[in-house]
Amino acid sequence: MYRTQEQVLYDLSKALHFSPETLEINRKGRLGSDQIKRLAFRCIRPALFISIFMFLPIFLWLTLTSAKEQVDLISSAQILFKDLTHLSDSIETHGKIGAFFRLGSILGGLGLGFFMLYRFPFGLYFDLIEGAVTTREGRIVAREEQTLRGNGRDPVEKYFFDMKTDRFSVNLAAYRAVENGGVYLVYLLPRSKELVSLEPKIS
Repeated sequence: MYRTQEQVLYDLSKALHFSPETLEINRKGRLGSDQIKRLAFRCIRPALFISIFMFLPIFLWLTLTSAKEQVDLISSAQILFKDLTHLSDSIETHGKIGAFFRLGSILGGLGLGFFMLYRFPFGLYFDLIEGAVTTREGRIVAREEQTLRGNGRDPVEKYFFDMKTDRFSVNLAAYRAVENGGVYLVYLLPRSKELVSLEPKIS
């Protein structure tokens, strides 16, 4: 079914969550406030889990040590550090199971925290701080990829926009909204290459 460029733009704005006002801001090379809020959750959520895994076990053991020894948190930190660095003394005080459980929970939390820190979207984080948007022009080819799964389960479907050497992951609505093979102005973040909006190029 034929669609005008205005209709294509309207469908894309609904699929990619940008407004005419936001698009105008993107044209000027800046990120809209609504886009910053929406993309910020991509950083806030992993940052929250990193903090939980890295600091919560330590804080819990500090609190328990403080309550047991009747000291403040600063003094309990010194006691906890001594227990962790002098394992033989800790085993005598807390028993083998207690000493290794304390050490394992802290090291395990730190390990998971550093693993998630390694996967943290630093590119997106710095893009949001800078708030800059770059513009590219090119022909977009919409592609669909399926990953087959066993046990009769439905395949996993993923959708992409390919433009020259770039590939952007999109949702089904955006895949259906774009005019395949058309020339578009694409607005994206410079480091993470996150697609924030696009519009058909007026010929």
